[in-house]
Amino acid sequence: MNKTCVGCGGTLQNTAKDQPFYTPKDLSDDTPLYCMRCYRMRHYGKVIPSYIDHDDYPAILEQIAPRSAIVKVIDLFDVEGSIIPAIEKFAHSDSLHIVANKRDLLPKSANDTKLKHRVNTILFEYGIKPKSVQLVSAVKGHGIDALIDMLAALDNDIYVVGASNTGKSTLINAMISATAGKRSDVITTFNVPGTTQNLIAIPFEAHTLYDTPGLIQRNHYNRLLDESMVRMVHPRGEIKPKTFQLNPNQTLFLGGVARLDFISGLPSSFTVYTSDKVHLHRTKLLNADDFFESHAGDTLVPHVASAMWMHQYSINTRDKTDIVLPGLGFVTISGRGVVRVHTPRDITPYQRGALIG
Repeated sequence: MNKTCVGCGGTLQNTAKDQPFYTPKDLSDDTPLYCMRCYRMRHYGKVIPSYIDHDDYPAILEQIAPRSAIVKVIDLFDVEGSIIPAIEKFAHSDSLHIVANKRDLLPKSANDTKLKHRVNTILFEYGIKPKSVQLVSAVKGHGIDALIDMLAALDNDIYVVGASNTGKSTLINAMISATAGKRSDVITTFNVPGTTQNLIAIPFEAHTLYDTPGLIQRNHYNRLLDESMVRMVHPRGEIKPKTFQLNPNQTLFLGGVARLDFISGLPSSFTVYTSDKVHLHRTKLLNADDFFESHAGDTLVPHVASAMWMHQYSINTRDKTDIVLPGLGFVTISGRGVVRVHTPRDITPYQRGALIG
């Protein structure tokens, strides 16, 4: 019988050091074993690229047993970037539960009831109708006990699915810790895509719970940024939104990876929700191109060498509107007018009703 790495789920082998899932340990050992990739990530913080790519995910998710319960984890900070509707077609189940993780990243002042309503609205727009939606923070433990109680009442085994970096493995570790009464970090977690490499079976209450690899989204900043930049754009704690009052013909830079031009309209407020490591800068639209050429990579960080594409949005509602930059954050606009958004050519922003009222 093949033995798998308890950290990522890969099938272990001890014969070829240069091949995936190598361990120097004896595979007949009854103790849990980690592959060298997980060992180095856990003990030395060494990032090693994923062994699986986007095309491998359907085959892995098709292993989900029929009539199982599906827990889909999405990222509250990155809702559109983590929904990935295609996941549903691989999950042969009518028992879908949504867990909106990373509540700790949004301001404490945001109302949970309103947040849940907005998440349900966004899900409905994507044609997703779950049996339940729960807001949690795997890092802070918010909502974990209620989630455990809900899952324990289910009749079948449970598969945890979702996009990469939504915190699936951290969530499972948090549930294991809560049920065991002590901290457990069995599953390898790291702030880069592709940590989990295969299905990982975990005894949970009267069921088996399976962690699955995260699907790496194509329309996402994670695909463009290197390790140091991924760490930079992923918030490490509660976001402190920053508000800028913009007049027409002014530009707002989010590092060197996104730019919003306020083309026309009345003076409006632009509130930015992103990591505090992303440098924000306001300037005149007339000077924006020259400023970018002179300061991308020093004042404007992070920065990637990529051609920028332009997307134009009309803001015509009395309600606040978000411009979502998947993987980078979102900008809430209060006002009316025309906004042009510049992003790397592989990134398409989203416009939605404001997540935070």
